[in-house]
Amino acid sequence: MADTDKTLASAGLPAAQSGTAVPAAPVAGASATGSGSAVPATPAAGASATGSGSAVPATPATPAPPGPAPATSPSRRGRLPVRWLSIFGVSFGLLLVRFLVPVPVGQADNRDGPRLMCGHGLHLGPVVPRGDPRFFRFAYFAYAPSPSCNKLPTYPSSELLPLEVARLLTPVLRLPGTLNLIALGLLMCLLTAVGIASLATGLRLPLWAQLSVAAAVWLIMADAAFFDVDASPFSEPAALVGLLLVAAGLVYLGRGWRETVLGLALAGPGGFLAILSKEQYLILAAPICLTLVLAGAGAGRGRGPGWRGRLGRFRTRQASAAIAVAAILAVMTAGYVLWDQTSPYASRLHHVQAVDMIFDDIVTGHDNARADLSALGLPASWAKYAGDYYWDTVSVRDSPLYTRYEDKLTDGNIAHFLLTHPGRAISIGQQAAVLAMQFRVTTLGDYPPSAGLARGATESRVVVLTWLMRQLPSGLGLLWLIPLWVVMAAVALVALVRRRAAWHRDGAILVLCMTGCAIAAFIPPAYFAGISTTRHMVGMNLATALALVVSVTLAVSMAGQRIYR
Repeated sequence: MADTDKTLASAGLPAAQSGTAVPAAPVAGASATGSGSAVPATPAAGASATGSGSAVPATPATPAPPGPAPATSPSRRGRLPVRWLSIFGVSFGLLLVRFLVPVPVGQADNRDGPRLMCGHGLHLGPVVPRGDPRFFRFAYFAYAPSPSCNKLPTYPSSELLPLEVARLLTPVLRLPGTLNLIALGLLMCLLTAVGIASLATGLRLPLWAQLSVAAAVWLIMADAAFFDVDASPFSEPAALVGLLLVAAGLVYLGRGWRETVLGLALAGPGGFLAILSKEQYLILAAPICLTLVLAGAGAGRGRGPGWRGRLGRFRTRQASAAIAVAAILAVMTAGYVLWDQTSPYASRLHHVQAVDMIFDDIVTGHDNARADLSALGLPASWAKYAGDYYWDTVSVRDSPLYTRYEDKLTDGNIAHFLLTHPGRAISIGQQAAVLAMQFRVTTLGDYPPSAGLARGATESRVVVLTWLMRQLPSGLGLLWLIPLWVVMAAVALVALVRRRAAWHRDGAILVLCMTGCAIAAFIPPAYFAGISTTRHMVGMNLATALALVVSVTLAVSMAGQRIYR
């Protein structure tokens, strides 16, 4: 009974109550051996210890210091591997069924695939059956050396690492091609199951609550909005799995040394995959690295008064390890930024994105199109290109004035326009948020030609989260996202300050980091990408969903405490 109450109390839930009386502890002075030999009794509190008639006042018991329960009790530590393996096994098995039965699913290439698959060390193209379209309609899994890659420069991405692992697994699994994306999908299922099991068991909750969290996160990761990209030639698989691993790792930081090492073993590689997956996600380094440093330092105080004591917690070996991992991620991010600023290929990509952003999102045929062009320093006659992206059949790149104004088609010019036109910045952000709430891309096929389905057919094996999102009014946009982010952050801050249960700190840190990641991941596709906004918002949507699950759990826990207090 005491163990049950202790477990529920550490989860922030009310202690169990029953009509059965709890046996009282033996009274001081009674025999504790049960044998025939008497054991000298310890004098009861308030009785004379000298045998005289004068009573000696009892010394009051020292109350236990306030605060959460210990990080991990020995009995709980022994149960964790079994729970972890059970949740991992079930999650992995269900993900395999979701991926492979009745046929494997992925996502068709939208012409972005070659810059990744032709990257350093790969130089691979899809094996396309004769007569079938290469792009948009079918998901192709088998890739082989392709001469079309010879002239394409290398695009850096953390996704290249799982692709290399998938290439090694392809012959082992006897899959066709030099690299088969089915092997990549299996690897992503494995990493996803690791993240689900680690996140659920990392939160110091009762078993039923851990299983509930695991089920909710499984439904998120298995949703077609996220899962279909796992076996695709894009950078998004690394970003999505990386965010899950970061979230899972954060809940272990700031405890003992063993838990901190485990957390960094998850959050470090996860941060590498997420931040360096593509240029648009470099901004994630800010919330991830900051959280690693603050969470790794724990919640206690160092030695000494005032600020010296507060800063002392950053001198522990747990804090030093977290700072080292954050520093490594920051250095890697700086290296990517250096490439992004100096590479002619990156400069070309930014130029194309700037054209897409200006003419597909800023100058969209509204009444102020000419005024917007003037503010951007572009000719008013270019209003006729409103709504036409760079590679469109009718594009500003065909204008005779293009070379004259080419230096105005930059991210810097767009940023200046947004900062000096806050009203337009809000309306552009609202438009991007509406597209993000579409949640799932349905313009790219999910099946291979061998499935025998129509061109461009999409799958709907797990769409719980997508269905829920589509029950919301489609035009909410920022009116949904901003209040949601604010409420989740507020719940986390209240839990962090009050901290009535051991796991509240862990959950609050996760919510704050994922909310920060969601806000950061919103900015590049909303204001600097221009096209394919729904697909580019998957990182923002996933971070928001993960934060929502844990913030709801925190809110329920705190509400339960107030009801039963």
